[in-house]
Amino acid sequence: MTKAEAKAEQDRLEEKGMELKWWYGTNCEKCCGVYPKFQCELTNGMSGDVWYECPVCGKKSTKHIMPYLAWEAWNAGDFQQQQIRLEGF
Repeated sequence: MTKAEAKAEQDRLEEKGMELKWWYGTNCEKCCGVYPKFQCELTNGMSGDVWYECPVCGKKSTKHIMPYLAWEAWNAGDFQQQQIRLEGF
């Protein structure tokens, strides 16, 4: 997703009267000019890992069990290591 597309999506949600905090980390510092998106991975029914991810560059906070821990990690610069995949080698 481009920066313009991500910004347009967040603006569209706000224009419809929807609160961004349900989908995006409005307590998080912006990345690429937009709020990072809330992500979750359920492993045991209702519990699992949560993190915030920039919809533009793909930067992700470290995974935690509570959203407030994930946004604290984002704001502290505690990010997951990004893997680079080289094909043909």
